[in-house]
Amino acid sequence: MRSPRPSLVPLICCLALLPTLALAQNLRFTTIDIGQGDSAVLVAPSGCAVLFDGGPTGSGRTIKTYLKSIGVTRLQMVFVSHMHADHMGGIDEVDVGTDAVPIDAVYDHGGTYDSGAYDEYVAHFGARRQTASLGQTFSLCNEVTLKVVNSGSTHSDENSKSVAVKISYGSFDALVGGDLTGISPDIEAVLAPRVGEVELYKVHHHGSKYSSNAPFLAALLPTVSFISVGIGNTYGHPTPECLARLADVGSAVWMTEDPSINQKLGHIALTSADGSSFTVSQGSVSTTYPSKTPDTQAPTAPGSLVASAASFSEIDLSWSASTDNKGVTGYRVYRSDNGSSFSQAGTSSTLGFADLGLSSNTPYWYQVSALDEAGNESPVSNTASATTPAEPGLHLTLTSPNGGEIWKGGSRQNITWSSSSVSNVKIEYTLFNSGPWTVIASSVAASTGSYTWTLPNTDSARVRIRVSDAQNGIPVDTSDNVFTLTASRPSQVIINEILANEPGSSTGSEFIELVNAGGVTVDLAGWTLWDGAAARHTFPTGTLLAPGKALVVFASSTAIPSGMTNAMGASTGVLSLNNTGDTVSLRTGAKNLLVDSYTYTGAQASVDGVSINRNPDASATGAFVLHTTLSPRSSSPGARTSGAAF
Repeated sequence: MRSPRPSLVPLICCLALLPTLALAQNLRFTTIDIGQGDSAVLVAPSGCAVLFDGGPTGSGRTIKTYLKSIGVTRLQMVFVSHMHADHMGGIDEVDVGTDAVPIDAVYDHGGTYDSGAYDEYVAHFGARRQTASLGQTFSLCNEVTLKVVNSGSTHSDENSKSVAVKISYGSFDALVGGDLTGISPDIEAVLAPRVGEVELYKVHHHGSKYSSNAPFLAALLPTVSFISVGIGNTYGHPTPECLARLADVGSAVWMTEDPSINQKLGHIALTSADGSSFTVSQGSVSTTYPSKTPDTQAPTAPGSLVASAASFSEIDLSWSASTDNKGVTGYRVYRSDNGSSFSQAGTSSTLGFADLGLSSNTPYWYQVSALDEAGNESPVSNTASATTPAEPGLHLTLTSPNGGEIWKGGSRQNITWSSSSVSNVKIEYTLFNSGPWTVIASSVAASTGSYTWTLPNTDSARVRIRVSDAQNGIPVDTSDNVFTLTASRPSQVIINEILANEPGSSTGSEFIELVNAGGVTVDLAGWTLWDGAAARHTFPTGTLLAPGKALVVFASSTAIPSGMTNAMGASTGVLSLNNTGDTVSLRTGAKNLLVDSYTYTGAQASVDGVSINRNPDASATGAFVLHTTLSPRSSSPGARTSGAAF
């Protein structure tokens, strides 16, 4: 179904689809027809490519065929909107096979999910899996900007956690947001002001009636809307309610398949030379639309700014809202300590701001301006001032963390303070610089001066701690500056290199190299290395393997090269690796669970002194090849194939 937008006159219609080479220097966005599921690809004019979702299991072949047809042989990144199988089941299939399109990195909301498709996804991509953070931006070939405008949510509904990405290229903007919800919970209401008007809306949830709500569409006013849907779906997608709301805002609807007439329509390809206009093509039909005029109108100035001292080190601000022709996206707060020279103190997405870490008994002056999506800044508000009170004998000072620290999510760290005349301390944290605040401990004896905190396993570079009198709320003190949390990644130890055919006749030179391809240190104590017949080595207590590091087990400790510190001799004195082929296995300790194994052939052990190594080196998905195909070196125990250190 394609209903043209009444308010726009197409520049070109009903033209045959141009050859790929003619569009090679254009921006290209294609919603790929994979039935009832979702997958789309974005290609920058210079060829960098991003995949959004990978459809259900079995979609990999269709996706790879299309990518190869437009000249895409590698994907710089993939955004996985959420963990439902119809969006992620085929992603790993794109990355495998003789016709593979290699994927450099995958980005998702960072959560977990109970499904076979999720387990396969995590196992396949390992360390290539990254968490997409709200506000994170990417530059594709330095030509196209990608901004994460939603990633995860506090709700249990997996659809509501979908990663949403805004694409910007000149005057052209698009939104791709998986199955984001507009009703119970209404994530679209939060998303709309972050996005603004767009040319292309990749319709949420295949046209479900629970997405694409009216206020959201009124904020986006999409020129065209693409729906990925299958003719055999049992959900009624796209629903009449969704189609009616799209029609109400005059958006031209294009669908990969039309269930109402039981017809497959095919891939929907959008191209644009410079962003000022764009062409949508499907089959033999092609229509060109103009992009919207860039917004140059600034918001009105905020009004009624009021400043009041909340404590000896905090002044709270409030103001009335600005208005804008496209919508206000946030506010900038400016501070002065002399009433005449102002500098930015922070930003806010609400009508208030808490200015923290100020000096006591000191006057401060403030002004506020408004911003819109295009970056236009309003005139400043009226000037408001407040003076922090003098600090009496009552005293509470946060001493750690105080800014600049980098802490691992899930670890235990000490929060410390000094105090006088305070009985109990309330401890809170924020991931967003100035709030909202989450309670760590509601009441801790101030005299202890310390509290051990188990950090949340998440990513944020804007974390602060706040301590306050648990009874009165004052005094209060906050980290002087932000610090960083980095989420812990799963561990993954792999067999990376095997030398079965030792140089000469000394079998003591046989070795097996392990690499930690995961994100956390692994304790190998009690783990075992096997050949095809028996356990040949048991790792002693205290054997730790850090992320990205290697450890080598030689058949004999006498064969360890001088100066090599990341190596040990087999506990049995032998590895017994057969030159005619054998199986090498790594197992855990008490449970004897298989961690990794590889069966090599006689051909792979036919040359004296030449090992087999994963390609790519240290990759959990890499295939084993002769070392001499990767490097002039015959082997590289404990080092990269190039000889560089891990």
